[in-house]
Amino acid sequence: MKLALGTVQFGVDYGVSNTQGKPSTQEVHNILQLAAEKQIVTLDSAIGYGDSHSAISSFNELHNYFSIITKIPPFQAKQFDSHSQQQYVEYIDQCFSELKCSHLNAILFHQVADIFKPGVEPILNYLEQLKAKHNITHTGVSLYSGVNITELVQHPSINLVQIPFNAFDNYFKKNNALTCFKDNNITVHARSVFLQGLLLMPIDKLNDYFLPWRKYLKQFHLIAKQLNVSALTLCLAYVEKEPSIDRIVVGVNSECELTEIFNAYETINTLNLLELPSLAIDAPQLTNPALWKP
Repeated sequence: MKLALGTVQFGVDYGVSNTQGKPSTQEVHNILQLAAEKQIVTLDSAIGYGDSHSAISSFNELHNYFSIITKIPPFQAKQFDSHSQQQYVEYIDQCFSELKCSHLNAILFHQVADIFKPGVEPILNYLEQLKAKHNITHTGVSLYSGVNITELVQHPSINLVQIPFNAFDNYFKKNNALTCFKDNNITVHARSVFLQGLLLMPIDKLNDYFLPWRKYLKQFHLIAKQLNVSALTLCLAYVEKEPSIDRIVVGVNSECELTEIFNAYETINTLNLLELPSLAIDAPQLTNPALWKP
């Protein structure tokens, strides 16, 4: 079971296909209970995900069932001064207090550039102290394309990375980053598996912004039909087939959606993953939601 549960939807209105808004506290609890029953063991969160921390920490059995990965906010300045160093140490402490725990699976930098900025050393040292005391197991970064992989894997504080990966976006495979991560014992988690829900949307519901890539989206759905699987299963299959990816982070707004994902995940074994056709395209305006202008 590679599935991990993302929690951004619990704290903010998220996703191009989301018309429901944030789930209620009770629905969050229902989702977490189902995830636990289905043996999902990892939750992914962040300080920047609105009130996601408080939403999941209100689930009484949280730390009996799950290990948690969270992220500290991006830093906009070019270097850390004494004030921002203290602020980021406080962000780290905030993760523990908001999540009501003394141990976290990982704390990640939400922006990879931050880990290389002048003045970051006291923050990294604090994280290493927490590792030594077994308050944290992993530290690392959330990545986007364009990162210097050689420089990244040589950084002593990196032992977990989170990357975007889906049927259209295999940037980190194409540039051999996945192999490089494994060779350096770096755990890899994949996000954006559904491209914020875009890959699951009916073609006739697409915003005009996506019309230049309509043929690629139609091809994706056609392949799903030819293979007699849902678009959901096909999304998951393109990530599941990568042995270097350790976790597939999926987000939901309801217990029903999570049930659908489990059912889809179970049907992956009906496919020959090695025979899936390549659908990867070099179109950041499509594959990077930060660039969308719908």
